[in-house]
Amino acid sequence: MKISIVIPAYNEERGIAKTLNKIPKTEKILEVIVVDNNSTDKTAQIAKKLGAKVVKETKQGYGYALQRGFQEAKGDIIVTLDADGQY
Repeated sequence: MKISIVIPAYNEERGIAKTLNKIPKTEKILEVIVVDNNSTDKTAQIAKKLGAKVVKETKQGYGYALQRGFQEAKGDIIVTLDADGQY
């Protein structure tokens, strides 16, 4: 079974790198998807530089960002993380 990790993000440039770097490098993780929810900072650029697949969701809100990530995910299992790494 392969895992997709979905991370909704809005203006998280200060914490996204720390969160992404905590994700273990394992063959079970198929992809890490950061859903940029109209950030005005460098969240998307940082996530992309660290190897995440970055997709944009223009409808503002956590639910819309999660939905977009679920639509993009190709794994058998979807795991969600908060961009600040708290949950």
